[in-house]
Amino acid sequence: MQSLSQSNQRRISHNVILLILSAMMVLPGCSLGVMIGKMFFDDPKMKSVFREATGTDLTDGETTILVACSTSHQILSKHPGVRIDIVDKMSRILDTRNVKLVSPDDVATWFDDHGEWGDFSELANSFDADYVMHIDLKTFSVEVPDSPNLLQGKAEGRVAIMELKMSGKNKDKKKASTVVERSFKVMFPTTYPIPRESRSEEMFTENFLDRISSQLARMLYDHRPSEIEL
Repeated sequence: MQSLSQSNQRRISHNVILLILSAMMVLPGCSLGVMIGKMFFDDPKMKSVFREATGTDLTDGETTILVACSTSHQILSKHPGVRIDIVDKMSRILDTRNVKLVSPDDVATWFDDHGEWGDFSELANSFDADYVMHIDLKTFSVEVPDSPNLLQGKAEGRVAIMELKMSGKNKDKKKASTVVERSFKVMFPTTYPIPRESRSEEMFTENFLDRISSQLARMLYDHRPSEIEL
């Protein structure tokens, strides 16, 4: 019986190795890592950037965060709705995770009235937010240089997350202090550009914004590796 059990164990180990080797032949690196993680560890959740830095779980619905996005006039001249679209798409994702978010419409109205974000303390106090996430979109394009018939999205920027606490001098006013600073880069598709005839530029841009928004939103809640787009 003991020899039979050992034989079975060897057979199982052999089959597992064959399965992994087969996967390596057909899947890219990220896909393979996700698959193996699910197979051996039941796809465990990864701590979000936010929770790693603050120890706070935003999905408990007790902490309020405000998301703001800014970019250059050059980007806005080609894509006037990009700031609003990113925040709106993020808000829909975060709502499904029970994250308590200040209304993007109210934030946009505040910006229209003030014309600039300032140091975010006044903004956060206006909405009694506990944290502010500021997205600084530095580059955004959907066209391939010197190839007008191809589409590929590329975006880069920087994220700062600030905690709002009551200041020593002003007990009724919160002051912002940075707890996270991180750059981000998104390419869509990640492999190679697609021809324009396969998708309209409007639809492609919408899909690209979905990708950016989901990547940024995942900074705020714990997620499984399998949720990350490959």
